[in-house]
Amino acid sequence: MNVPLSRMIEGIIATMRSDVIPHVSDSFARGQAVGVIDLLNNIAPRVEWAQAPLQDLVEAKRRLLEEIARTVPEVKAQPIVEQTPATAEDLLVLKGRLDAAICEAIAFVWPRRDEPECSRAAGLIKAHLHDEMTAEMKITRKPLFAEIASGDTANT
Repeated sequence: MNVPLSRMIEGIIATMRSDVIPHVSDSFARGQAVGVIDLLNNIAPRVEWAQAPLQDLVEAKRRLLEEIARTVPEVKAQPIVEQTPATAEDLLVLKGRLDAAICEAIAFVWPRRDEPECSRAAGLIKAHLHDEMTAEMKITRKPLFAEIASGDTANT
């Protein structure tokens, strides 16, 4: 969930137009694929990522940076002052800035990871990343590899 939903939908549409539709020989199936493109074109401006999970992620990143700054004072917590994000896209931008700040903290902490404070900060970062991936996996459905490979839709 690192890209704006509109960009992802644009990518799906482009893939349908360039890679799927040209390889569909049945006119009914091709019409259905074009119908999916039409649906995506009309739904894209009306939907966005759910804001609550993004807000939770942003707050977790803020807390992590504050804890790193308390643990390793040389890593100054750069306050990322933002207006209250109005959209999911605003939250994604803020998340990107916080991720960049975390990367800067990693760049400082990692070479000094043998020092107790930096080791603790590295552990905090590791735990944060683990928690982030665990949360992401909870909302990610298992892929349909067998159906994708065979083209069979019996189990979908």
